[in-house]
Amino acid sequence: MKENRLNSLMSKYWEGKTSIEEEAEIRKLLAETEGHLEAKSFFQGLSSLGKIQGKPIHLSKNKSNSWKQYLPYAAVFTLILISGWLAHTSYQARQEKLAYMEVMQAFDLIQENMQKGTSQIQIMGEFKHLNTTHELFNIEETK
Repeated sequence: MKENRLNSLMSKYWEGKTSIEEEAEIRKLLAETEGHLEAKSFFQGLSSLGKIQGKPIHLSKNKSNSWKQYLPYAAVFTLILISGWLAHTSYQARQEKLAYMEVMQAFDLIQENMQKGTSQIQIMGEFKHLNTTHELFNIEETK
């Protein structure tokens, strides 16, 4: 009877349809009966594998991933660098505009002064017929 029960449980086991309780019963029946050497050695191997405790594995950090810890710092540095460049470009454009405005004011001042000067030269144009300063101021030399 135990032999029949063991055979039916073993066929069920190889089909993958046994429960944990039935597997415990298979081990008990294998210990009590003669024969089934392959099944006995198989279950002994399983029990010895179950008793093996593995050593904990300590994974070392890959050096190839060590750059990932610096990625936020690089992003902040890049952001500061770009914002500094944009601020400098904006400042330089403002300075160029101010310099242009100062040059234009200087040109306006030069134009005003030249108009004043040309109006005074036109007045002097009336004295073209006088060639010397003596004639202009009626200076006679005393000897």
